[in-house]
Amino acid sequence: MLYDLYRQCPANHYPYTIQPGDTLNSIAYRLEVSVSRIIASNPGVDPYNLRVGQILCIPACPPNHTAKIIQPGDTLYKIAQAYRVTITSILEANPGIDPNYLRVGQRICIPSACAADHSDYQEMIAAMQKDINMLKAESNVQQTAESNYGNATQTTRVLKVSDRELQFDAAPVVFAGNYRGNYTQGKSYPYYTDAAMGGQRGITVKDNFGVWHSFGYRVPISQ
Repeated sequence: MLYDLYRQCPANHYPYTIQPGDTLNSIAYRLEVSVSRIIASNPGVDPYNLRVGQILCIPACPPNHTAKIIQPGDTLYKIAQAYRVTITSILEANPGIDPNYLRVGQRICIPSACAADHSDYQEMIAAMQKDINMLKAESNVQQTAESNYGNATQTTRVLKVSDRELQFDAAPVVFAGNYRGNYTQGKSYPYYTDAAMGGQRGITVKDNFGVWHSFGYRVPISQ
């Protein structure tokens, strides 16, 4: 019978039978899952007309998360260390949890290390971009370049980028330096060129963060 009940619910869900006096709020509190997730997992359910004996499908932890039952002595710090995730990622996965009052037997969801790392990486990139934008606003060189060439449609494709070399199809040379992260191989970027006497040339290319980088090189005078 229990097996048949589980078959009624989709994967990563378990059945719950409505008891006298139950409300969605009381069920959500007792089973430690949000009301919105219960409703989303039971389309068509009337939250104001629950029937005794009715079966609800209760969502377990979201994808890429692991259920953890709080044991005596557990703290968020110890759990984060054990699962190699951050305390912030655990709190985000369990809205409403009191980090200073974990109950023995309480069920929480732990994000996988890969998912947490990705979240932290995205936050780090966003913070980096915020700092870069601030520095760009204070740079006369960047402001001038953006003002003159920010709307340019001319682009150059990155032929090679490594921790030692960078090459664009708009320049006949390979530039030395580590520009990994600034540019992506195969991607095209806005650019402009400068020419000077004696075969000295220059190319200025906007990178992944919106920063303009200038590269100088020499070509034979005949070119």
